[in-house]
Amino acid sequence: MAVPPQRLSVVDGALDAIGRTLEQVAGFGDRVAVEDPGFPPLFDLLDQLGMERVPLELDAHGVRPASLAAALAGDVRAVVVQPRAQNPTGRSLTSTRARELARLVRRHASPVVVVEDDHSGQIASARDVSLGTYLPDGVVHVRSFSKSHGPDLRIAAVGGPATVLDPLVARRMLGPGWTSRLLQRVLVDLLTDSDAVAAVEHARRLYYARQRGFAAALATHGLDVAPGDGVNLWLPVPDEATALVRLEAAGVRAAPGSPFRARRDVAPPGLGHVRLTVGMLRDDLDAVAAAVALAVGARPLP
Repeated sequence: MAVPPQRLSVVDGALDAIGRTLEQVAGFGDRVAVEDPGFPPLFDLLDQLGMERVPLELDAHGVRPASLAAALAGDVRAVVVQPRAQNPTGRSLTSTRARELARLVRRHASPVVVVEDDHSGQIASARDVSLGTYLPDGVVHVRSFSKSHGPDLRIAAVGGPATVLDPLVARRMLGPGWTSRLLQRVLVDLLTDSDAVAAVEHARRLYYARQRGFAAALATHGLDVAPGDGVNLWLPVPDEATALVRLEAAGVRAAPGSPFRARRDVAPPGLGHVRLTVGMLRDDLDAVAAAVALAVGARPLP
């Protein structure tokens, strides 16, 4: 983690950590600020907890300060952000932006807890940036190992202030108690074994290269899309439903963008998106890029 936490625990995945944290810092009917677009299961989690989502707008550097300021003025109790390889956009928080956002939270009259979901962990190429550098008593940082070391591990580390982590651990003792120590030992071996470390580093380099290679291939077919971090690419499309049908017909699987919207209203015409997972692309970059460009109605460059 970017900042040594007061307390550190291991739980059963990132959503488990986020859900248990939110249960400690917010209650039924409270408002929680989330990124828009963001991770659909997080939205479902908030709905289950009876909490209201407050959308935060993003730009190339992360959450826009003006958007966070507006959310804070609306009396949110918590803010959930993905500091790097944001799902679905692949964007990452810069140090300058983290400092700006932390300043806004610090100046807010009521206590607000920031929950950072670093789900991509070691396969992300961006720097490990945290608001906790500037708000050590107000940030809970979640580091997941599912994408970097395997989804079956179902392990995430959660660190933060004692005022949040101590009651979280105490409550968990009345349920699962702890995460399997066998799985924890497996993860420790994977984090320290030289071959495993090299394999994860190799995967990170491959994902980085595939993102940029695919973005370059799309550009040759008339689509100008900035490459992201991690494995996802957020692609704007004129019509989401039409693009999905055409992509399916071309043998390209994509996720519809609508479920990633924190707002409940329907996206205006011409502002649709699909999410592509580019991590498994190999030597077929140009062929896939051509199919994607055709699906969204782009024209190849002369």
